[in-house]
Amino acid sequence: MSVGSLRRLRAAALSSVVLLLLSACGGANSPGGGSGPDGGGSAVAPRTYRLCDPATVTRDALIAFFDAREGDTIQFCAGRFDLPTGLILNGKRGITIKGAGRNQTFLSFKNSDSAEGINASHADGLVIQGLTVEDTPGNGIRIYRSQSVTLRDVRARWRDAAGRDETQAGFTPAFQNGAYGLYPVESRHVLMEDCEAHGASDAGIYVGQTSDVIVRRCLATYNVAGYEFENTFRAVFEDNVATKNVGGFLVFDLPDLRQYGAKNVVRRNRSFANNTDNFAPVGNIVGLVPRGTGMLILASDQLEIYDNDIHDNDTLGIAVINYGLADPNQPDPRYDFYPEGIEIHGNRFRDNGGNVQLPDPERGEASVLPLLLKLKNLGFSAHIVWDGAEDAPNGCTQIPRDADGVALTQPNPARDHEEQGGRTDERGRPSLTREDPSPPCKWNAWKFGPGSALKHPENSVCIAEDNTYENTQLTTLLTTPFMRANITSSDPVQLVLDLLKPASGDLTPHRCDLPARPTPTLALPYVPDPSSGEARPDPDEVEQACESGTPGEVNRAALAYDCPRLDQYGLFADAADPTKNPNGGGVHYELNTQLFSDYSTKYRFVFIPPGQSATYRDHTARVTATLDFPVGTVIAKTFSFRKENASGTLLSENVVETRLLIKRQKADGTSHWVGLPYVWSGSGAARVAELRIEGGTASVEFDYQDPDPGVKNGDGSRKRYTGATAAYRVPAALNCLSCHAGDDREAGSAPIGPKARNLNRDNTYAGVGSINQLQHLKNLGLLAGLPADAASIERSPRWNVPGSSGELPDSAADVHLRVRAYLETNCMHCHNPAGGASNSGLLLDAYRTVNVQYGICKKPVAAGRGSGGKSYDLVPADADASILPLRVASTEAGVKMPPMARSLAHGEAVNLIATWVDTVLPTPDTEDEQVCMGGGGIGLPLSVTDVAKAYAQSGAAPTSEDQRRAITVPLLP
Repeated sequence: MSVGSLRRLRAAALSSVVLLLLSACGGANSPGGGSGPDGGGSAVAPRTYRLCDPATVTRDALIAFFDAREGDTIQFCAGRFDLPTGLILNGKRGITIKGAGRNQTFLSFKNSDSAEGINASHADGLVIQGLTVEDTPGNGIRIYRSQSVTLRDVRARWRDAAGRDETQAGFTPAFQNGAYGLYPVESRHVLMEDCEAHGASDAGIYVGQTSDVIVRRCLATYNVAGYEFENTFRAVFEDNVATKNVGGFLVFDLPDLRQYGAKNVVRRNRSFANNTDNFAPVGNIVGLVPRGTGMLILASDQLEIYDNDIHDNDTLGIAVINYGLADPNQPDPRYDFYPEGIEIHGNRFRDNGGNVQLPDPERGEASVLPLLLKLKNLGFSAHIVWDGAEDAPNGCTQIPRDADGVALTQPNPARDHEEQGGRTDERGRPSLTREDPSPPCKWNAWKFGPGSALKHPENSVCIAEDNTYENTQLTTLLTTPFMRANITSSDPVQLVLDLLKPASGDLTPHRCDLPARPTPTLALPYVPDPSSGEARPDPDEVEQACESGTPGEVNRAALAYDCPRLDQYGLFADAADPTKNPNGGGVHYELNTQLFSDYSTKYRFVFIPPGQSATYRDHTARVTATLDFPVGTVIAKTFSFRKENASGTLLSENVVETRLLIKRQKADGTSHWVGLPYVWSGSGAARVAELRIEGGTASVEFDYQDPDPGVKNGDGSRKRYTGATAAYRVPAALNCLSCHAGDDREAGSAPIGPKARNLNRDNTYAGVGSINQLQHLKNLGLLAGLPADAASIERSPRWNVPGSSGELPDSAADVHLRVRAYLETNCMHCHNPAGGASNSGLLLDAYRTVNVQYGICKKPVAAGRGSGGKSYDLVPADADASILPLRVASTEAGVKMPPMARSLAHGEAVNLIATWVDTVLPTPDTEDEQVCMGGGGIGLPLSVTDVAKAYAQSGAAPTSEDQRRAITVPLLP
């Protein structure tokens, strides 16, 4: 073999596009050198990645998920595979992930460092089929903001403490289990069929904030909620089975989320013997679902329930309730409390209500509700329970408007709200979404006719005569077909008045008919078009570009490729030292507040192409905006662990990894960012960094002074960090997307840190001295559009330097601004309206008024065991009762936040956040304390009290620094 051939083989083996060695499993195809398609055909021919070897499956899977193109299949062979980290798919269309069948292929994440098993975002045309995902710390399979998705023959399950699965006697689900089994959210055109979910501490099969959905022929057991539709539109549950859950089927509409739901159908399902004791973590929404609930409907509109078998559920068959039982003071003016347009017909009820759940002090006052209902029904339960609440005119005359200022009752082709069926429904209800400005009041005039009478039947609860009711057991002989409970609100005064009203079993007012609900429009099957994606580069092409560099210059030709070694890009004068002396006009920079990464020391450099410049942008462009970098920009960040002597002199430095973000241009002219991790090995001049698509772990130690002399201990001495971790995580290339990808940023792994306000600080440069970083970039011709006085623009505080906010050091305002800077850098990239955690409803973008959406007295959504048994994200004056400090302090997968990039707790930040909660956030008044600070109230599912009303201002970005600094407003009477 020639030397040239050997070089080509070596390059092919190391390149990111040729890293995957396909395991031999029943005649697996060769990867063709790793860059072309299997068999050496067309560059756009679909490829199948066969993953069969348990010894290499983690590495092989991570590379396959990174390398896969449209039309490709990632196939797991039959067997059990233990995966120590989650699998992420982001921004890839038309991918199929498949196993040999859910009873043959098992992916175990019991020892994973990630919350999810499979986490797919912006993955249009995704198909997952024929496998089981087990024992994830968080959710089983999460699908986020994707269209035309199919989950078929898939199972998510959690084993119990004894290792038993749901089929074995004695199986006992636990609150430590992950929250959701199968979990599409903020998506569209979703088909789930022949799937299973068992043991989820929230919902087994969940679809949230999603339009056009069919869930059919699935099985859910031993979950808190077997199935849940939450804020869904045009969704159907059909031919499914729910048994041994706490509650069988839940159809909820909740406030403060991306969209509101309507026009759903629950048909031909079996919901029986859902009598498992509630094991959800205290504080979670579903933790308040009564044991023995067949179906629970909360604030959902235009729902049709028919041809279902609902039997042997201990508390009730179907409950229809309004949000006033949860929180009569909920301030979201977009949100409608009342379930209206409900039609229940042709169902078969048998032996429900024979063992109504008794109050549980651990679950709070909400657990009293089933007993109250029974008492109001003269000691008996009912197959169908309606709370009896109906809306009334509220005097609001201001019709909600869209972002263009056009009333939603008027046409606006630019904002057609098509995902919600139009700008208004046929009743006149406005289809409000998060993108619409918050209206000044809750407009409900569309519901009422002459004399302010509620329009019927379109806003009624209709219960047809063709439902059948059968009581065959001694305990259910006196269960009534129906009860109008006349318990309409958890407000203490109203609740007392309601308890004095008699219940009613009269079905006469409910004999009404409603129009058929529309059928979901599924854009399926998705037909992949491999020719529409990026072709895989030829191995010779990769080798030629990566080996063509000139010493002392950036190898710009190589930036279009994933080179196997970092030095091939020519970024640093010393190929073995990425901490200094960048080539090609590279510029070192620091951030005012940085992401915490296990106390690593970071060296940051930006390389902007010659003759080009970045463009200045600040938060007025969007709250997450960074500088706008041109194609060809490289951002390099090296992570090391230092050991210094007592005076701060370096003794040794362990350089572990260098991460690159490269902005590339696609064949279609669009640009995107690619994130690549390079891991260092060797020593001295022989040190080399090699591409590690699959990431890795390292054991590290550190003992050094904070390089910022402004960071001090309480006694005024320089802050020093000493410690170690055996689990420092080098992220897989896919993991970059978890934080760096979002609808609010450029495509791919877009930068997070280099926002103008975070770069606005002085740095020292050779031959220049100390100068503002932004001004320095401008002087070099690398930044355009900077205001004349760079130092006058907004500056983010250094979170750990008192007084860096411009306020009196350690004053309430100073602590507040520094905590917000920390949360912006460490959390806001996901927790913003366009970020990956928007479905949680917790929004930490830096200019948002601190209100319920910022976590004040906000019940957790999608937190699972991450709630830690606590009821609210932030409880003013009580950090110990707040979820946010708990999650920042945790190192446990499925609990810790951020969910990756660290194995240690950032103790200094946790302490500052606790101080902020305990001493800075306004203390609720006495009435509030009963609900938020005391953890009481009915609380299902989002108790927000007057303190939230006090903060209830627009969530839009303020235009002035004064508004951003404001942390208190007078409490409303």
